[in-house]
Amino acid sequence: MRKEIQDLRTNARIFQLSKCTACTFTLDLPAVHFMCMHSFHQRCLGDNEKECPECAPEYRSVLEMKRNLEQNSKDQDHFFQQVKSSKNGFSVIAEYFGKGIISKTSTATTGASQTGTTSSTSGF
Repeated sequence: MRKEIQDLRTNARIFQLSKCTACTFTLDLPAVHFMCMHSFHQRCLGDNEKECPECAPEYRSVLEMKRNLEQNSKDQDHFFQQVKSSKNGFSVIAEYFGKGIISKTSTATTGASQTGTTSSTSGF
């Protein structure tokens, strides 16, 4: 993913789709191209369409899931209860890390950076 991000930052992206994703007719100008490689006639998109209508529902569901996870991460009591009640507390912590609920976001710039203390988006 990092390589792809670097590629997007440094190289031009070539759009070669010849048909509108919505109506399947040959693309003519004005056309709108999205980074997901879907292309549309401007007339086939809504007036204020800023995201690909093909990919937007999936993207929104991922964002909603992330928002829910972040909301649940603020409930520290629930987290500690899960760790205590689990036979393997490490697996609970690993699951939280895996879902991105607990993550290393930055290192403090004060003396904490010398001791290795990090901050977390979840407050754990």
